[in-house]
Amino acid sequence: MIGKILKKKARRIFPAAVEGKFFHRIAVAWKEFSTAADRQVGFWSRCILSRTTKTVNNRILFMTFQHDYACNPSYICDALLKREDGLELYWAVDDGKRKNLPADPRIIPVKLNTYDYFAAAASAKVIVINSLLGDKFYPFPVRKDQIVLETWHGSLGIKRFDPAHYNTNLSWPEAAKKTGKRTTACISNSVFEEDVFTETFWAGKPMLRLGHARNDVFFPEFDYRRAELKRAFIEKYELEEDVRFVLYAPTFRDSHNFEVYDLDAERTVSAFTERFGGQWKLLVRYHYNDVKNEAKKNKVKSPDVIDVTKYPDIQQLLSFADAGITDYSSWIYDFVMSRRPGFIYARDAELYNNERGFYFTLEESPFPVAHDNDEMEAAVLSFDETVYRGRVERFLEEKGASDDGRSSERIAEYVAALTKGGPVVPHGIAGRNL
Repeated sequence: MIGKILKKKARRIFPAAVEGKFFHRIAVAWKEFSTAADRQVGFWSRCILSRTTKTVNNRILFMTFQHDYACNPSYICDALLKREDGLELYWAVDDGKRKNLPADPRIIPVKLNTYDYFAAAASAKVIVINSLLGDKFYPFPVRKDQIVLETWHGSLGIKRFDPAHYNTNLSWPEAAKKTGKRTTACISNSVFEEDVFTETFWAGKPMLRLGHARNDVFFPEFDYRRAELKRAFIEKYELEEDVRFVLYAPTFRDSHNFEVYDLDAERTVSAFTERFGGQWKLLVRYHYNDVKNEAKKNKVKSPDVIDVTKYPDIQQLLSFADAGITDYSSWIYDFVMSRRPGFIYARDAELYNNERGFYFTLEESPFPVAHDNDEMEAAVLSFDETVYRGRVERFLEEKGASDDGRSSERIAEYVAALTKGGPVVPHGIAGRNL
């Protein structure tokens, strides 16, 4: 690989000299070459670390693509903390600090891509992820006696992410292929998701239909915690106790085009007030990939708008949101478990479908679909709860969904058993390739 980089850079030297940029090109080429060389040496060194490190059976490493305490891994960890299994729970985070981690001594933060992080990865019996296995530019090997569990961050989502459709960059699907090869088993919540796993990067891997831990927030078992979260949110923003929330959280575009995020906040809030009654606030949350741009480019503003882009865990917001609006983001296919009103606002549906691709059409989802603000307002005002609930039940049945509010407990029991030498595919678990 380094040889290819050298040849590629060498071809640019003479044109740069002609342009009077010889030393600038040399400096750029050296920086790129040294970065690539460092990464290669780093991986070789991590291979040595892996071969010389023993597995610690009671050690679990959690990592999310958000680099924070979020998504399925956090709810699995919460359930493990309720048990007395003597586990060491390592968490990969951006800054190596406790940040949003629970104040429990069994949780040990490690800064991403540091020696301590790679040492934890080399020694953990179980590694729980929700996307790639580590940073795509800083991969690490996994031994046969280690177990990698893919929990993913979507479920019944509409967006394709196979190599033929994922156009954001080439490095992600390459890293996903490596993740798929090193994955021991995938934890799913539906027949649909198992089909997606199998046709993307995890063909032939065991699919364990244990449900998604993060979706426990939509069931009665989470009622008390849901009330706590809503109360804390209301107090933070000094809101009325009976306020209702609609969450608007679109997905990112490869081009990071913010023009498609033109939801009219005032018309939307007014429509919700007229149709459902009460006082409403619009919570706006942009995708993790758009965090750097949203402060300058966000145009969805109003006195009734609260920007929650930096709120650590979207699932907590979903737990107490009274309604939801997105375009193609997978979170609404989690939110559907709550049976609360959900809506699609998709300005660029045809373009997005051509660029990324859908597993099913927007109209096949249970949600009313709007392509502009006029249609959005009409969809809210004409919302029929009876029709909507019927569509939701048919959708969940067609996709073979299995979430029931007890996934965290099931997965925690399974993970704890793995640390004690339990089988990767226990008897009686539903799923594919078993």
